[in-house]
Amino acid sequence: MINNVKLRELMEQADFDPSKERKEITIRELCSDIEKGKIVLPVFQTYLRWTKEKATALFNYQLSGKAPVAPISINLIDDPEQVIEQITFLNREIVNKNDLVGKLSVADGQQRLSTNYKAYINHRHFQNIVLDLRKCKFITFDMNVQTKPTNYQIPVGILYNKDQSVFYEYVNSKNSLKKDDVKDVLSSIRKKHEKYYYVVNFAKNMSKAEQMGWFEVLNLAGTQVTESMVYLTDLLVKGVDFYTEYAIPFGEKLYNYGFGDLFPRKSAEISIPLAALNPAFNKVTVKNRTNNSSPIPSDVKPKSIGKCEVSDIKKMIQVTLEALDNVLNFLDSTVGIKKLERIDIITYLIGLFIENDISKMNDKQRKFVIKWINEVDFINNSNKLRREKYSNLLINYAKLVTN
Repeated sequence: MINNVKLRELMEQADFDPSKERKEITIRELCSDIEKGKIVLPVFQTYLRWTKEKATALFNYQLSGKAPVAPISINLIDDPEQVIEQITFLNREIVNKNDLVGKLSVADGQQRLSTNYKAYINHRHFQNIVLDLRKCKFITFDMNVQTKPTNYQIPVGILYNKDQSVFYEYVNSKNSLKKDDVKDVLSSIRKKHEKYYYVVNFAKNMSKAEQMGWFEVLNLAGTQVTESMVYLTDLLVKGVDFYTEYAIPFGEKLYNYGFGDLFPRKSAEISIPLAALNPAFNKVTVKNRTNNSSPIPSDVKPKSIGKCEVSDIKKMIQVTLEALDNVLNFLDSTVGIKKLERIDIITYLIGLFIENDISKMNDKQRKFVIKWINEVDFINNSNKLRREKYSNLLINYAKLVTN
């Protein structure tokens, strides 16, 4: 026998057609709403960010694509108690629950909106994304090779700036751009962008689980909200921004020493720093190291870290960044070290330097570390083998302590 309650539930689902809850909104209107704080993000999307290359690809698609960009999905909030914590668009600050009524929370499409909004406000991160008139497309130029746009390039933050006077002032200051035919083309491109419509699908008061599920199903960019990201956003609610306080400084230190290319993929810019926190987690919490507490992505502990006091979390970050500085200084100042090809070497050394007072490193230990760096092989290692190599590094180094 079929339960009548279940039948009514199915009938309610059949009667509700969410595909009718949609609206066409221009990029300019969406950017204006972001600027006013009307559009916000669910906190679990804090650490999703596009590369400049993907942003450039979006600008090119919006300019020359034969089909419209995929729809944006938004959750309309009129009952703040039902929804997850929300953050502002660019600076990622928690929005007070009392201010959430009427806000539009982006379930899918935040990277596309962020990309367009950064052009709208001429964000400094986009200063090397330009429309190249000779190549007839947007490009990202290498700032180590080219310091500013050429005479035949216009920055996307100028071309699509919210203030029309900024656009005309720039164009009229360049002899190659202020010619009538060129200016007409640029003006037409600008107008197309301003009037470009996004289809926006609306839902209302979705819970954390519902909004995350909606994101996973509808996200056409292939980005995944990992379990780690969910727990890291819990840190943000507690007042610790993992990204700005730790992941960004971690990456910048690597890039400053020429090791930025060791990140195997974009997502590793989160997973690698997170894994590197493991040794500091054990040290700060005074926990014994276990087999699955090596500085490798499969052993990350976002849930355990998130349960710690804010002061302890900040201490873990401080200890790890200091150890990273020591590792980078060691690699930079030590003779006889071959070029690094794996970031694992750095994360393992971070653990070694946290476990030991590096200022007391003796000559035998120094030679041991150099030999280890030059000979260790991480290619096609199982997690078990990677953990064994970390344990052996710590054990063999400790054996060389001199009294």
